[in-house]
This record gives sequence, C-alpha cells and structure tokens, in this order.
Amino acid sequence: MRTLRGACRVLAALIAGTVLVACAPQRPSLGSSLGPPRHPATSSAAASPNTREVVFGVDRLVGGFNPHTLADLTPVSEALASLLLPSAFHQTPTGQWVLDRTLLTSAEVTKLEPFTVTYRIRHNAQWSDITPIAAEDFGYLAEQMRTQPGVVNSAGYQLIDQVVSRDGGKTVEVIFLRPYAGWRTLFDHLLPAHLLKDAPGGWRTALDAGLPVSGGPFTMTSVDRSRGEMVLERNDRYWDIPAQVDRIRFRQGSEAALVEALHTGGAQGALFSRPNAITESLLRAANVGGSPTVVPQPVVVSVLLRPASPVLRDQRVRTAVAAVLDRPALIATGVASGPSAALRADSEVLAPSAPDYHATAPVTGVPVTPDPDTARRLLTDAGYARGPAGWERVGQPLRLVVAAAADREPYGTLAARVADQLRVAGIDAELRELDPDELYASMLGPSADAVPARGENAQTATPAVVDAGLAHPGRGESGVDIVVLPQPAAGHPATALASWSGCPLVVPARLAPAPPNPAGFCDLALQPMIERALTQDDPEGPVPPTVEAAQIESALWRRAVTIPLYQPASLLITTSQLSGVVPGTPLEGPFDDAARWQLRR
Repeated sequence: MRTLRGACRVLAALIAGTVLVACAPQRPSLGSSLGPPRHPATSSAAASPNTREVVFGVDRLVGGFNPHTLADLTPVSEALASLLLPSAFHQTPTGQWVLDRTLLTSAEVTKLEPFTVTYRIRHNAQWSDITPIAAEDFGYLAEQMRTQPGVVNSAGYQLIDQVVSRDGGKTVEVIFLRPYAGWRTLFDHLLPAHLLKDAPGGWRTALDAGLPVSGGPFTMTSVDRSRGEMVLERNDRYWDIPAQVDRIRFRQGSEAALVEALHTGGAQGALFSRPNAITESLLRAANVGGSPTVVPQPVVVSVLLRPASPVLRDQRVRTAVAAVLDRPALIATGVASGPSAALRADSEVLAPSAPDYHATAPVTGVPVTPDPDTARRLLTDAGYARGPAGWERVGQPLRLVVAAAADREPYGTLAARVADQLRVAGIDAELRELDPDELYASMLGPSADAVPARGENAQTATPAVVDAGLAHPGRGESGVDIVVLPQPAAGHPATALASWSGCPLVVPARLAPAPPNPAGFCDLALQPMIERALTQDDPEGPVPPTVEAAQIESALWRRAVTIPLYQPASLLITTSQLSGVVPGTPLEGPFDDAARWQLRR
C-alpha cells in the first residue's frame, strides 16, 4: 500500500498543473449562429479580490448542452441544465415530484375531458436577456420532443394534443389526447424558444457551443474547449434568491491533475465522470480532506441489437448474436473496477439506483451469459452455415455494423469489444465511431415514410418489428445493426419504458407522427401493457400491475433487443473550502443546489 501511495504521489506531481490552467476567460457570443443575447447580463469574468469564485474540476468537457438529446447526454451537460434551465417540477431523492415554485405558482389538472393540465408561470420569471419565460417555451419543447428523433423520454410528449397560451403567455394549458399520470415529469429544463425556433441548426446543433441565455441562478459566459475551461457567473437578472457565489469555473484535467488541484487548494471540488480503481487510489493517497460520494448517472450503458437492421430483424439471428456476446466481460470492461461495479443493470426498465429496482434478468442463458451452442443452432436454423471465413448464407458473409458515438467513452471501447467478440465467433463486424448528432438523429432516425395505423384517422411511424418480435420487411434502413449507447433511466419508469421499447403512440392524422425508438422496435403483443403503464394512477410507481410488469420484463429479455450492462456512476468530492454540495438525484445531478454553495476563505 505504501508503494502504491508513493507511486500515486509521484504521478500526481508529474502531471499536476499541466492541464489545469488559471486564466481570465474571454466572453465570446455563445453559439455564434444565435447571435449575442439582446440584453446581456451585467457581470464581468475578470478576477477581483472580492470575487467569490469556485473552481470545479472535471475530467471530461465534451458534447453540447441540449439536455433532451441522446447526443448531449453527458454528466456535465446534464448537471449544468439544472443550473441554467428552468423546470416545472423537480424530483426528490425519494422519487416524488414537487412543484418548482421558482418558475410556477401552480400546476394542476383542470379538466378530465379532455385531460388538461394548467401551468401558471410567475410573472417575473424571465430569461437572462429579459424575454419572459412563457407558454411559447412550453410549446416549443413539446413539439420538438414529440417529433425529433434521438430525444430522451419522448412518450409523454407524444400524448400532447395542444399547448394553449393564455394571460399573455403566463398561463399554459396543455391538452392531452388521453390521461397521462406522469404529467409532472414533463417540461423539465425548458429551452428558450425565442432564440432556438429560427436558429441555424435549430434543435440538433444550436446549443453545441453553449447556452446563450439562462433561466436559472447562473449564466454561461464562456466555453473554451481548447483550454478545457467553462465559466458560469451569477445571473443578476434571476428573479428568485440569488446565488451565494459569484462564479463557478469548470476546468478540465487528467485525474491526477484534478486530485493535485484538490490537494493544493487549486480546486474546491471535482467530478470524475468515469472513475476507476486508480481514481480512488489517487484520492486516498492525496488525502484531500473529504470523502468522495458516488453519484449514479441517469443512464444505463446498453447494447442495442436493432430490429430495424435487415439482418437482426430475424429473431433467430438477433438471439444468436446475443448468445455470442459475453455480457459479464463487457460489464467488467466498462466499470473498470470503479464504483459502477456495484450498479450492474439486471432490469430492462429500472436503473439500479431506482427506489423500486430489483433484478429481472434470467439467472443463466441468453443474453445474460454467452451460449455458443444456442448461437450455432439458431444461425443454422436461419439458413447460415459456418465456413472457413465464418458464418455465411448463399455465399454472403454474416456481416454486422457496430456503432458508438465518437468521443463518448466508455461507449467506443465497449463497441470495439462487441465487434471483437463477434469476430471470434465467426461473424464479420465493422466498427464505426460516428458524430453523436449523426448517429442518434440520422443513423438511428426514423424511416422517411409514415403509414396509417390502427384507425382510419390515425398515424404512426412505420415500425421495424410489428408483431411479437416477428420479422417483416422494412424501409429506410440506416446501416447500423448494433449500437452501444446510453439508455435514459431516470424519471418516470413507464415513460422510459414506452419511449425506449414501445411503438410510436397513435395520434390524429392532423399531427405529425412521432419517430420510432432508436431500435426501431415495435411489439404489438406488448404495446397494450406498455400503454396501460403509461396512464397509471401513480406517476412515481413501478410499471403496474405486478403481473404485467413481470410479463413485460420477461418478454423484453427474450426479444434480445436491449442488453443492459450497468449504470455508470460519477465520483463527487469537495474540500473543506466549499460547503453545501450534495450529490442530488440522478435526474437532477450534483450541481442542482449550486446557488446555495458557500465558499469558506
């Protein structure tokens, strides 16, 4: 142990200071396509002796800042959203949803036929450019979440028929197509519609460079990715209790550099997004004076075998591929002996950190453990034969494309391991690391066609699998067979289930159909149970009733579409210089209470 600690100290000393660079940030316009805020907040990024500045270290500063897209679903971006973007409700650590009175004075069901929820916005609630937060922001978010591919938990928004503005935009009536018990989980992290609706790049890319305005206690004033630095300053136009600190400066650095900065006082806190055994050893050796806290992230790392793929549409081939994969080895690679090792995901619906989580995976067999004999049998049944070069049919090799978002570890590493396991089993595999926006919004996006479904006046997007997992021809294939990606796993369980594993909900023909889920999976045998769960009485509860919940879980494991691996966890640590920091819920993140942080001199 002494040898390990000594080595860690030497490593920290060699690397420290090479990445964490103190500097006065510039204040460029965030997102030049949007232009500068019309009324920029009056604050300065220049350092002064009286400025109460918190330096917070992060090991990864990647991705954009739209918290509603899979492409931007990173620990830092998710955590920042709670500081800069207003929400109708917040989730408590016990899983309940409480009204956010900094934004709303009330929100209640005001009519049952049709099901209508009325939100009343505080008259003084405004964006930092003095534009009122209004019904337009609710309507913009609802429309984008209902129609855009690659979004996080869209099923509840698919139930919205209209968003009606009253009282000059300060009263919002949301009319639903049917009752929705999880309505409190909607309209979190509102976005500034007045800037985004006509912005070049719009929903997908307009927030890649930063958030141009704020509806929270801080504003984002600088993002310098080349130097690994981002600055938030107190929002002087925030209408509620002001932040206790003037500025939060995020600095990117290696794990050793972050630990050294904590030890020397160069940083008051740090968030390690992918900690491992070395991270924990460095922290112990440095003795920074605080105990690290494990913060589960609001996702599950999953392998998606897409029925939208022409090859994996066949249930036999999909199950055979699942039988080839060594799930325990993939989990071990991803967790890297870090705190995520305690968050093995053995449920298709709930994340390990969820209050009602319990394992539903089969004890043995596909897809929990590799089964080469089952793989050989099923591939043979599907018409494949094992030749000298691998599995083939009619002279054509069995070839699969395995994809992951670029620069989003551990997904690229795990996708490479999946491809290696397939090749060892005689399946030709091509590995692709793609731009996150391209992968989630285009490569995994919907078919260009939509067809009438289940009613003369109803529409839904074309499903790739339309009946109990059976194979049918499809259109608009993307070329991605398998993808390793973050599966959203926080909030309303039934909404997460319907968004990830359900068919696009049927809507009137006057509304544009919603895109399918990332797998292109639609099981008409399961869909009635999924929709019943979506309209249950208890919005915080598990998928009801218990018998149907077990049936859904069992069926999803058999379909071998989503193979959950583990829930990633960040490691949060602060020094005695900073007080008031709490880990928060997976959905809210560790920066949710940053307005109440206090800096000790």
